[in-house]
Amino acid sequence: MDTPWSRAVRTRHERQERKIGNLPGGQKQVGSGRIWRWKRDGILFAFLIEARTTTKKSYSISAEEFKEIQKEALQTPPGLLPAMQIDISDVSLMAIRLVDFNELHNRILDLEAQLEDAQKDVP
Repeated sequence: MDTPWSRAVRTRHERQERKIGNLPGGQKQVGSGRIWRWKRDGILFAFLIEARTTTKKSYSISAEEFKEIQKEALQTPPGLLPAMQIDISDVSLMAIRLVDFNELHNRILDLEAQLEDAQKDVP
């Protein structure tokens, strides 16, 4: 049971990890990066997620940190894609590589076209 006093004890980062794990296709990583086998904070579909949170008005992502996430994502079976989920105050963002976004978008367009074709064939 989730009570107001138990929610108050959890840190923002713990709540963020739980939120990722509760999303459809999501799972919270055991040990959340503390154990060599389970890197980063969670998995969401094909993405290895590093969760960050701040109460400031901005958050900076370094190329070095994102490349490290990318390296760990590729090493995580079956080979995942890198992503960062960033909460800036009450705004939740997902940072992924442009090439991954483009592939996802094109896949959605292909599936929509297939669906339209299938619906045309049905009398």
